[in-house]
This record gives sequence, C-alpha cells and structure tokens, in this order.
Amino acid sequence: MPESNLQPGGKGRPVDSEKQALQKQKLLDAALTLLGEKSFSEITIRELGKQAGVNSAMVSYYFTNKEGLFIALLDKLSEEKFSLLSDLHQHPDPLKAVITLMLDLVNRHPGLMKLIHSEAMSADSRLGEAIIERFPKRMATLLPGVIAGLQAQGKIRKDINPKYAAFSLMSLIVTPFLVTPIRERAWEIGAQELNTTQWTEHIYQLFISGITTGPSQ
Repeated sequence: MPESNLQPGGKGRPVDSEKQALQKQKLLDAALTLLGEKSFSEITIRELGKQAGVNSAMVSYYFTNKEGLFIALLDKLSEEKFSLLSDLHQHPDPLKAVITLMLDLVNRHPGLMKLIHSEAMSADSRLGEAIIERFPKRMATLLPGVIAGLQAQGKIRKDINPKYAAFSLMSLIVTPFLVTPIRERAWEIGAQELNTTQWTEHIYQLFISGITTGPSQ
C-alpha cells in the first residue's frame, strides 16, 4: 500500500476516503450476509473481516465494535427504506405502498427479523434500542398520519384510531416472520409464499376490509 494511503505512524489504516468508503461498505455487506446465516451473538469480528475481505481490525477502526457495525447497518437500511416513503401522502394507494415496501424489506433480509427477535425484545440491549428507534418508532410517527389523512378524505371509517390501525397493520406484516417455526411446521406456509403478490394482496385486503367496513357504515 502506498504511503499516501496510510495514517501517520504507518499503522496500516487507510486514510484515502474512497478506500475507506469501500471497506466500510464491504463490512456492512458482510454483516448483512452473515446475519442471514446466523444470529448476531454467533457472528465474530474475525468472520466479518473474512467475509468482507478486509483486516478484521477495520471493524473497530470504523465502527468501534461489532455492535457499532450493526447499528450502522440499521442506519443504512432505515434511511434507504424510509426515503422511499418520503412522498407517501401523494401515493395513489399509500397503504399498499407501505405493505409492499415492508414485505420487500423483511423478505430480502430475513436476518433482520432474527435480529429484532433476539435484540429488540431485550430491555438492556443498545442494539435493540437502535432497532426500535430506526424502524418501529419511525413507522409509528409516519403511518398514523397517513391513515388520518385517508380518514379526512373519507376513505377510512371515522371511528378508527389511526395509531391502533397503524400498529395492527405492522403486526399483520411482521408477525409471520417472527414466528417462523410455527408458520412453517404447523401451517406449512414457507418463506417463498410470503414473497409473492398474492401474500401482499392478502394482507392489503385483510386490513382494508377492517378499516372501511363496520359501525360507521
């Protein structure tokens, strides 16, 4: 490595911004790949470095520790997905857009659901708190407002509580991925079935029928 790419003192740590960005991205990609294969607690820093093709010391250099790397991964996924929902109020069918996006997220990254199940349920997990802040809390801020907007347009029953409805929708989307053994072994519904337009439409119709028909009709 040329001297211009090293920190003063010859520590072997790249200071070239493009190289740093590439190595960080490789580690983020490695974290996401390994998360699809095993739990967070089982993943080692050595494995992360090997998967990324970089010195494992780069994990602590760029992210402080393994937990910091996975928090950075959560930041990346959260920003990517929520940026797609930035104009949700203008979407012709915002609820279907939310369902489609969230199902795409959990189907593409099943390891994320394992991470939520293992970490977000723990009261003293810094990583768990990061998960809640970057996904559920952001959706809890966004989605009730969308539902209230549909109420104002007369598309949803007036007696529906937007926050309750938003929570119910997210539960419909996420729960099948959190109870995988029961879903697969008792109901014989495989992961591939949750990654179809038929499943997306099923969730959509189930939710819509509950918020558009009832006492207010």
